[in-house]
Amino acid sequence: MNGPWAATLAATWAEFRDLTWRGPRAVHGVVTAAAVVLAVVLALALRFDQPWWAGISAFVCSQSTQAGSLDKALHRVLGTVLGACAALFWYRFVAFDTAGVLLLLFGAATLAVLGNLVSDHPYAWLLGGITTVMVVLGALDDPRIALPVAVGRIAEITLGSLVALAMANLLPSGVAAPVPAPGWKSLLGDNWYMLNHGLRAGVAIALAPIAWRVLALPDLSQMSISIGAAMGVPALTGEPQRDARLVAERMAQRVVGCLCGGCAGLLVLAMPMSAALVSLFAFLIAGVAVSAQFQTGVHKATVVGTQAAVALIITLVQGAQPAETMLAAITRLAGMLGALALLGAVGLLLGPGPARRVAG
Repeated sequence: MNGPWAATLAATWAEFRDLTWRGPRAVHGVVTAAAVVLAVVLALALRFDQPWWAGISAFVCSQSTQAGSLDKALHRVLGTVLGACAALFWYRFVAFDTAGVLLLLFGAATLAVLGNLVSDHPYAWLLGGITTVMVVLGALDDPRIALPVAVGRIAEITLGSLVALAMANLLPSGVAAPVPAPGWKSLLGDNWYMLNHGLRAGVAIALAPIAWRVLALPDLSQMSISIGAAMGVPALTGEPQRDARLVAERMAQRVVGCLCGGCAGLLVLAMPMSAALVSLFAFLIAGVAVSAQFQTGVHKATVVGTQAAVALIITLVQGAQPAETMLAAITRLAGMLGALALLGAVGLLLGPGPARRVAG
């Protein structure tokens, strides 16, 4: 079992077998599930257009300790605000210029991936770039809605993050371990090969709108999110084959997680009791609690758990009324598969990346 898909399935099964209903992992799962449901309920009460983003943010920011949750939430909110502001500032200059829009997408994606690799605040850079891309793509057909899209995204992300912080008080305090970063100057030295990785992400996301229109794909924003998430690896080795495998494994985990969460959502929607919001939230709590345990597992299937929770939230939380269809999960999966194909095409177009220089 050496391929990325086989490795992902093996890690997923291993984490599933390690599920427990006692101890810190179980507590973390319950606290995370409570944060997600509370964030969704508040988003629905405030009549947010996309309440699932509040739930997703609550899940992502619910780490195993208070310190970890605080760090994640601060960087998520900071990245979202700065990314949305950057989109509003730059998009007005290129809104009706196709080449300009593609260049803006390229720049935002490249900086997001590179910042994730070399900055002291990697998650903020990644979220900032992805948010810029999402705001631009959300207003692609009508630039006038760029401001509402940006404001809505900031509100939803901030709400979910704050709820996660509030619920984190039930978790151990912990200590936020500093992660040494090579810094931007390293791109001109030993880490110059990372530039190629960032540029590949930029090219792939810039090509996403073209592929979306030509192939009539269902979810443009999901393609871009998937590309950014797959290319946003925590670290690179400088060995082209190993780095390509890291990206392939992240994408495989996203697809497997989406299938798990989507299929679970399908089963829930097929049950008569899902017609009641109370029952729907009960299923959501159970699914999120299980997915959250993957975050603290030892089998390196964190992305599977995160994506399963995201797919489940998007499927079950479709508005103030109980969800009725699996269309949200289907379009999300289609967007991921489209992103996978696009990344493969860019890889074939650009060829293998450069290897890290070896001193001596």
